[in-house]
Amino acid sequence: MTNFYGYEIELFATEVLTEVHGVSVRRGVDLGGGQWLIVLVDDDPDHLVWICAPVSSRAVSEVASGRARVGDVLRHTATGTVEVVTVDHGHAVPDRCLLCREIPTAFLPPGDYQVKSAA
Repeated sequence: MTNFYGYEIELFATEVLTEVHGVSVRRGVDLGGGQWLIVLVDDDPDHLVWICAPVSSRAVSEVASGRARVGDVLRHTATGTVEVVTVDHGHAVPDRCLLCREIPTAFLPPGDYQVKSAA
């Protein structure tokens, strides 16, 4: 379980949807029960970067089933924004809120990246 404490948002990763090729995609919830898609986009142990996207439960289900691309969901969140959570050399960096259209390409998984459905 991944917990983000000490940030503007407090999230709890409740399920790992996939961890492949340096990309980790997780389902998460906030303290109010809101659904989040949490994507590790930089797995360098000295500089971890997570994109945390407020999404609908349907969006999470579509990602989990492999019917939606992770990058598409990050570009179209429930609020039109994402939170960037960074841990630099073991220290929390203040998180940043970005408009979905302003997410740097380096912070997105490859364009066709999808969770492989178990079915």
